[in-house]
Amino acid sequence: MTSLPFWLLGTAAAALLLGMLLMLLGRNMRRRRGLSGGKTVSLDRVTLTSRRLRLTGRPDRMVQTDGTLIPEEWKSARKPSPSHVAQLGVYFLLIEDQLRVRPPHGFIVTGDGNRHLIENTAEMRGWVMELAGQLRAARANPGVPIQVNPFPGQCRRCGQRENCGQARL
Repeated sequence: MTSLPFWLLGTAAAALLLGMLLMLLGRNMRRRRGLSGGKTVSLDRVTLTSRRLRLTGRPDRMVQTDGTLIPEEWKSARKPSPSHVAQLGVYFLLIEDQLRVRPPHGFIVTGDGNRHLIENTAEMRGWVMELAGQLRAARANPGVPIQVNPFPGQCRRCGQRENCGQARL
């Protein structure tokens, strides 16, 4: 029986240690970037559409964990806005309608890497459907102005400020 050369054993041990180090660094990097555990089943590739709900959306990430799907939406803002929460609510409805799984919650990952847990409640789903109905009604009557209530400063960057009677500069 021949033994392996010492240099080969040393190389294998070094490769094993390097692999373990890279795994730990990768896990730490995922955590810092706001990526949760679980298996990523979609990374901004799956567009969900429901004719019944008349909604369409594409989550930035969907994670499969504990037998369910968790949507994530990544935003550059430092804190979630109501529109971000509504967007995640649309994903809750679409995942349930199209994939037959009701996510218990989802995450909005903000630009600073913080993960904001948003619960999937009946109130949330009702609110999102009400908003969707308001948007549909507004689109059906394009001559009727939509109340937008912009924050001061938002209008400077808006492409519709020249057409808007509510602009706040």
